[in-house]
Amino acid sequence: MKTSVLAAAAFAALAAPAFAQPAPAPGASPFPMSRASVQQQIQGRFGTRDANHDGFLDSAELGTGAAMALGRLDADHDGKVSLAEVNQRTLADFDRADANHDGSVSEAEAEAMMAAAPPPPQPQGN
Repeated sequence: MKTSVLAAAAFAALAAPAFAQPAPAPGASPFPMSRASVQQQIQGRFGTRDANHDGFLDSAELGTGAAMALGRLDADHDGKVSLAEVNQRTLADFDRADANHDGSVSEAEAEAMMAAAPPPPQPQGN
C-alpha cells in the first residue's frame, strides 16, 4: 500500500506539479487511474485555482510551485497557463505512463515511469 501511495503521488507530481492529487484515503488505492478520471481531476483543480475565472492560471493562482508549473506547463510562454496547456501536458504524461495503451495507468506503470524520469530540478539559491 505504501508503494501505491508513493507511486500515485509521484505520478501526480510528474504529470502536473500544480495539480498534484491528495493522497488516497487509508486503505484505498488510486490505481488503476483512468485517463478520463485524470482529465476530470485536472478540470476540477483548474476551476478551483482559477480564482478570477479568466480561464488562465497566473503565478499567484499557481502558488508556491508557480515557477516550476509555468516552466513545465506554459507551452506558449505567455506567463500563464490555460486549461488546454494543462490538459495537453498532463495527458501526454499519462499516455507515456500507459505502457500497454489500455486507457489506464496501473501501479506498475506509474512506478516504471517514475523510475525512468530524471530527478526534479533543485531550486536555485540567491
